[in-house]
Amino acid sequence: EMRVRERHGPRRKKTAGQTLLKERLLREATVLDADILKVSSFVNHMVDVEMMEACGEELAERLEKQQPTKVLTVEATGLLPAMFVAKALSLPCVFARKQRQISISDSYQTSYKSTVASTPQDLYVSTEYLNPSDRVLIIDDFLAGGRTADALVRLCKMANANVVGGGFLIEKAADAGRAFLSGYQIPLESIALVEVKDGTIHVIEQDSREAPAQLQSEVAAVARNFDDSPPDDDDDGLVRLSV
Repeated sequence: EMRVRERHGPRRKKTAGQTLLKERLLREATVLDADILKVSSFVNHMVDVEMMEACGEELAERLEKQQPTKVLTVEATGLLPAMFVAKALSLPCVFARKQRQISISDSYQTSYKSTVASTPQDLYVSTEYLNPSDRVLIIDDFLAGGRTADALVRLCKMANANVVGGGFLIEKAADAGRAFLSGYQIPLESIALVEVKDGTIHVIEQDSREAPAQLQSEVAAVARNFDDSPPDDDDDGLVRLSV
């Protein structure tokens, strides 16, 4: 029974999240207009809570060796996997806001480009909640172009906090997100690696990750030479795919 959880002792090779997410991706995810992956029925609009918790626990197991002290994500859909990672590791979860809050006097601020907005998106984190002593895990629902994760890393650098890893539910193999973030030299984990061929969604097995990684390395230098942002993560249930 996949809902059985190990509540005591160290976690060992949890794969229930990967299994559940793969099943839902293959059964329910759809490709719109050949370049948009829709997962809103189980990830970022209506949520499969059992699947989300299992994915959070699996990411926690993979990243706990980095000895994090805090989890950082971005509102709104990044909160879903991030809270379950934080719960599994007994850590606080901080989320970057997209609007400045009146109640927060001092905050770190950065911005990033998104394909779903005509102007750069700002992100804010209170100076109270990121500190030089923090060892931070960055968690989000998607790794696509890598711009959102990059912005979160920059916020941590402003606070002199140490980013020790990143975790994502779904990584898009055709985009350069992993390569774009490679300069930070932090371990990155994703529960599902997906690609689209002829309008069909494929989930790449974990032992086949080297091929997409090599492809991403080749396009990384090219991606960094362009001012236009690569396809990026969004939180409206629609994520652009390069086919």
